Amino acid sequence: MYQAYYKKQRRKSMIIIIFLITFAVVSTYLIYEKFSTSRNTDYDSGEMEVVFHEKRGNEISLTKFTPVTDAVGLTSPSYTFTVKNNTTESVKYKVKLVLDKEKMKSDGCSEKQIPNELLKLSFRKDHQAPKAYILSEFPDSVIYTDTLEAGKSEDYSIRLWAIDSNFLVDKTSHYHALIEVEEEEWD
Repeated sequence: MYQAYYKKQRRKSMIIIIFLITFAVVSTYLIYEKFSTSRNTDYDSGEMEVVFHEKRGNEISLTKFTPVTDAVGLTSPSYTFTVKNNTTESVKYKVKLVLDKEKMKSDGCSEKQIPNELLKLSFRKDHQAPKAYILSEFPDSVIYTDTLEAGKSEDYSIRLWAIDSNFLVDKTSHYHALIEVEEEEWD
């Protein structure tokens, strides 16, 4: 009599455990998919595909002018993206930082921009060591040029921070830019 009761309880317990595990797996998958697709912004031209992995896509914004050392700047949040070549041939491309005039207009900070001489940029390709540059070192806003083999992809990260200096700049100054990846013509 008790054996039948325990057998029935064990069967109920197994069904409940299987249901809970299935529910947990499906919920985790759905949550992951929701956040990963809302975070990645994909720009596909058919030849080059660029996926920005941050919520704001290709936007870079510094809204608080807080000078920091390079050690702190190199640990600041990064803007990451992946460039993929979807063609059967090598593609030459360049990565640029272009001022975001629309964002400057909507923020009302066109007159209060942080000068490029006071900004430092760290650019990292794949898993190489990051290199830091002063933003004014890139006169045409081109921060990187490379060739990508057919079917290959590369990951990049950019960090931007204000240089720890003695310059006097309004603390309400901003910097707004867009990361652009452009295909170049072969010479």
